[in-house]
This record gives sequence, C-alpha cells and structure tokens, in this order.
Amino acid sequence: MKNFFQILRYAKGHGKEIFFNIFFNLIFILSSAFSLTLAMPLLKFLFLSEKPQIPQNTSGFDFNTVYQKLMSSFYELVSEDKRYALLLICLFLIASILIKNTARYLALVNLKILIFKSIEKLKNRIFDKILTLPMSYFNHEKKGDVISRMSNDAKELEWSMSASLESIFKEPVSIVIFLGILIYMSPMLTLYVLLLLPITALLVSFLGKKLKAKSTQTQIKQGVLLAFLEEILGGMKVVKTFGAESLMKRKFALVNRETTRLNISVNKRVDSASPISEIFGISIAAVLLWLGGNMVFHEKIEPEVFIGYLIVFSQLIPPFKQFSTAFYSVQKGIASANRLEEILATDIKIYEKPDALTIKGFNDQIVFRNVSFSYGQHNVLQNINLEIPKGKKIALVGQSGSGKTTLTELIPRFYDVTAGEILIDNHNIKDLTVSSLRKLIGTVNQESILFNDSIRNNLQLGYPEATEAQMKEALRMANALDFVNQKESGLDEIIGERGNKLSGGQKQRISIARAILKNPEILILDEATSALDSESEKFVQEAIDTLSSGRTTLVIAHRLSTILDADEIVVMSEGKIVEQGTHKDLLEKNGTYKRLYQMQFQDN
Repeated sequence: MKNFFQILRYAKGHGKEIFFNIFFNLIFILSSAFSLTLAMPLLKFLFLSEKPQIPQNTSGFDFNTVYQKLMSSFYELVSEDKRYALLLICLFLIASILIKNTARYLALVNLKILIFKSIEKLKNRIFDKILTLPMSYFNHEKKGDVISRMSNDAKELEWSMSASLESIFKEPVSIVIFLGILIYMSPMLTLYVLLLLPITALLVSFLGKKLKAKSTQTQIKQGVLLAFLEEILGGMKVVKTFGAESLMKRKFALVNRETTRLNISVNKRVDSASPISEIFGISIAAVLLWLGGNMVFHEKIEPEVFIGYLIVFSQLIPPFKQFSTAFYSVQKGIASANRLEEILATDIKIYEKPDALTIKGFNDQIVFRNVSFSYGQHNVLQNINLEIPKGKKIALVGQSGSGKTTLTELIPRFYDVTAGEILIDNHNIKDLTVSSLRKLIGTVNQESILFNDSIRNNLQLGYPEATEAQMKEALRMANALDFVNQKESGLDEIIGERGNKLSGGQKQRISIARAILKNPEILILDEATSALDSESEKFVQEAIDTLSSGRTTLVIAHRLSTILDADEIVVMSEGKIVEQGTHKDLLEKNGTYKRLYQMQFQDN
C-alpha cells in the first residue's frame, strides 16, 4: 500500500473531487449490491408455488430467518400475484441500474478531473523548474530525455494515478460492503473465502517484485530513443550530405529493438495480473460451489440464497483483480514519477540571496577579479582579471576552447564562478537579483535562436509592451524592415521552427532587432557574423554597429577584421588572458595576437 499512497500524494489539493468520487462510488456500490440481491426474490417468485414458511425459531442474528420474513411479507403484499411481484422487481431493478450507472459516471468524471488537474499542476512545476535550472544541466542532459519525461513519463503517471486512485477510493469500499453482505448471508462460506483470497494477493505481489526496475529501464530507453530522434531531425542535412542514412537506420533499429524488448517484458507482467487473478477467483468460486451445494442438499441454506451468494461473490472478484492490475500500474507509475522527481530535485545552483539588490542601471564598470571557473574537474578559466568600463567596446579573441564564450556567460550568471568575483558598479553580481541583472544584458549569438511563432512575438520576447511603431523602428535599425514588409503577413508572419523560413542573414537581423527593442546597457556579441555570406554579413555588421553604438559591448570574434576598432582587445589562450591592448599596441608586441592577425591576412 506504500506505493499506492506515494501516487496519492499527487492528488493533494483536490479534496472536493476526492469527496465526490468516494460519495458517488458508494452510491454505485450500494445500488449494485441492491440490484444483485433482487435475484433472490426473483428466483423465489418465479419458481416457488406456495407461500414461504417463516421459521419458528427467530432468536439470534440469522440471515435465513430475516430473509424468510421479508419474503413472506412481500408475498402477502402482492396478493399472490406473481406477475405483479415480477413487475415490482423489474421496476426496482431498472431504478437501481439507473442510479448505479449515473453514480458511476459522476464518480469517473470527478476522478478524471482530479487526475488531469494533478498532472497539469505537476507539468507546470516541472516546466517552471526547467526554466530555473542552470545552463550546465542542459549541457549534460539530452533534450530528448527531458522531453520524454514531460511526455511519456507524465502519461505513464497519469495512467498509474487512474488505476491507483480508483483502487484506493473504490475497491476497498466495494470489498467491505460485498464482504459484509456475504458474511451476513453465510458466515461459514465466507470463512472459506477469507482463507483462500490471500493466496491470490501473495502471488500477485511475488510476480510484481521486479516490475518497477524494468519500468525504469523502459522509460530510460524511451528517453534515449526520443533524444536520438531529436538529434537526427536537427541534423538531417548532415546525415543526407554524408550518406549516413544506413548507419542511422541501424543505430535507430538497435535502440528501438531494446525499447521494444523491455516494453514486451513489462507488459507481459502487467497483462498476467488479470488472468491470474481470475483463475484464482474462479477456483475459489468452484470450491464455494461445492461447499455451498452440499449445504443446500442438507437444507442448511436456501437454494435461491446460495445462488444469490454466488452472484454477490462474483462481485468480490473484480475489486481484487483491479487491485492486482493496479499494483502493476503503480509500479510503472512510481518508476515514471521518480524520473519526474529527479528534475524537481535537481539543484538549481544559481541561487538568489533573500536580500538580493535590484540593480536599476549600469553606471561605471564591470570587473572580473581573480575569476576562475571549471566544469567538474575541467578548468575553463584561470585567474581572470579584467575591467570593462561603461560605453567601451571590448573584443575577446583566441583559439576555439580558450574560454571566451564561458567568460561572457558568467556575467548574466548562466554559470557561477568557481573562485573570485564579478562586480558590476562595485556590486558582486551574486548580491543582485537575477532578473534585474539580466535586464541589463542583451545577446546576439552565432546561431540565431528564434521560435516557431510570428516575427512580432519573437521581437516582443524581451519587451512584451512594445508597440508596432517601436518594433518597426527596431527592424529598420537592424536593416530588417524591408524584407519583413515583403512578407505576406508582415509582423504576423510565422517563421517556422528555429526561424527556418528565413535566411541566415534575415534570422540574425531579427535577433538584432529583438536586442535593439530590449535596449540593453550591456551587449554581448558571440561571433554574430561568422556564419554569414559576405552580402548578409555587410547588412548584419551595419545593424550591429547601430546596436552597439553607445553601449558597453563585449565582442567574441574569430574574424579580426570586425574588431579592429575595439577600445581594447583581450587575447585568451587555455583559459587565461595572455595579452591586452588596442589593435595597434598588440601588433607592436609581436605576440599571440600578431600571429593570429598574420594567419588571417597573410594573403593580403
């Protein structure tokens, strides 16, 4: 039962739906019991030719005595007209079935509302947590696996909740009521039932012992499969260019085969629950038939009462079957819930102090003081000391992997320094609210990150209140207004996944317009023109010059021709600053920068 209640915790806050589910289930069970017990008077009046005899000894709590009294009273009420008695029984039967099914429908409606709202709340919690996780989490976790958890695991948990909550709220009540009726009808027969039923429960528990571990493996494989598919779809051009379709087919088939194998293994166990329970239930019913039949032969129980007993007992088997099936579903659900909880339990790492300051603007300088940073055991930055005055253009150059991008990503706290500190206007950025810090910063990356939405909504990402006039002015400044106006829907044009309906230069100019609209005081340009052709680069570079004018700008560049006018050029190598100065100063030093410059311009 521990696992059942582990699933139940997701239903917190839905007391109204729980109450109405239990209430309508109770009506359903009572009306079911009433409709079943009508079989006894029906049989009596169809096949009995004379008035029932009331036993003389009426002392004690005896079902046969009470039953015979009721039957005798009913016999007199209908004036020995069997057709009238049959009509009353049929009307009672119709009424009870109507109440029963209406109550069942209302119970299920409340259960589904509870489940869907609970899953909705859980998904919101997970998505909110994903947005607070540091960038390092997404460097280690595959996007496909995260998507699998939000889709496959959430759906598995939904099914598990449906099975477990039904078992918790309905089946115990069904068992208690029907078992109570059976005890009332024949304590002796019911004793045999109580002795035989636990055998089924023990067998189900034994068979489900390893299901949770198998389910966890299955969900992990589902995540791997989805991650692989997401990677292939994103790199389809590369796959086709290198003729790697056959290789990818084999890789996909291997992962898919393993996923299928695990799914078959898990579902074998799940599907075995119902038939095993039914076999044991019918076996118990056969034993009861033998014992009860002998009691009828010895006139220890009325024939119609015994048949009624068997009918009521048949209603005791489904709740036990449901428990066994639910037990397997809950094991699968717990495995999925654990994977979802892993996300919720992940350390966000980027913490905001309770008394964090809200910074209103940038007035003086950014200072890196003895800053070091590492990914686990891998040192990326070592003892960085750097001052970036307000309004200056600082260029970062160096070989790939020298730490340039990581250095800029420390400013908006995508990561936190391992040692040292970063100051903005003499405030340690860890003492500032994350939201106010990031409001100061705008970024334009080598890869334009746009969403499958309209141009308007992409522009308003950092400034939701922007008017159409403001958006068009930003587009004009980014050299993007002309091509946007040529679109059939203008600002409302849907640009496709990752903006794939636009050219590279157009995407980059939309990104720059978005940054202009945000109007950041600190601008980070991460190789913003390196992936463009010459014509697009010209338009984008003009837009960048407009954007960076009068702002504090950090430029990461491989093309040294784009940063010759920088106020200061910082040369990095293996996570360290090896040279600093203007373009002219660095050439005169005849060091690393000059070698990089000569490599790019040796043909000129």
